[in-house]
Amino acid sequence: MKLIATDMDGTLVDHMRELPGENAKAILAAQESGILVVVATGRDYTEAIKPLKEAGIRCPIICVNGAEIRSEEGEIIDSTPLSNKQFRKIETILGSLDIYYEIYTTKGAFTKDRKQALLVVIDVIESTGFDASNKEALQIAERRFQQGEITYVESFEKLVEDKNVEILKVLAFTKDENARLEGKNKLENPFYELSISSSASDNLEISTQNAQKGIALKKFAESKGISMEEVMAIGDNFNDVSMLKAAGISVAMGNAEPEIKDICSYITKTNDENGVAFAINKFLKETVGK
Repeated sequence: MKLIATDMDGTLVDHMRELPGENAKAILAAQESGILVVVATGRDYTEAIKPLKEAGIRCPIICVNGAEIRSEEGEIIDSTPLSNKQFRKIETILGSLDIYYEIYTTKGAFTKDRKQALLVVIDVIESTGFDASNKEALQIAERRFQQGEITYVESFEKLVEDKNVEILKVLAFTKDENARLEGKNKLENPFYELSISSSASDNLEISTQNAQKGIALKKFAESKGISMEEVMAIGDNFNDVSMLKAAGISVAMGNAEPEIKDICSYITKTNDENGVAFAINKFLKETVGK
């Protein structure tokens, strides 16, 4: 094992969206033993770097489901944005079904509906299996705005038309299952060349076809001269599938969706039980401890 790739929400961080000390300790131990660690997340860089900094972790980050790869210094190594034409098609389909969505860009994440943006975070929390009270979940969700992880705007038009801004991902959310499935089916038209996944029960994560965690992880591993057989990937949801299938060692969180557990070679503890640390320590003993 020469490289560890870990998802963030539902995996590396707990239900409070905080990075537990045990997970940080295990990552630092892996790095000290010469193993590279990369975080692969659906978050943009601004939202992803905060818990890592607080835990004292410096590592590369595969952001926005693989649409962007950042060095440990935060420099952009690779970017695979949506084209304007692709975004307009997504906008039309989601708008016709009255589905809320946020856009993730090179200038951060943006929403036109503050209330719906809060519900997105609550949905992610609930998808981990943690039974948070409405008050607690709302407080966690509010932190996205308080900490500048998402910004409210009246319209996306200025961002879309700004040639200095790239749209990396669209995150759609609705409790209407029929609308969500219809939107997913329409967006999966091969002609649009989109990648559709999800990180929680009621959302859709939409990026360009080549912006996937697995593809980005392969690029990163190749740049370091590491084969995918020497990679361990840890995740919990459907936007992790591509990297879990690509890695030589695939680890599902204890709180992962059943379908995710089915495709993995190992199941660790939940994200509230330091599952990442448990998995890293196990394989660290088997590889370094030989």
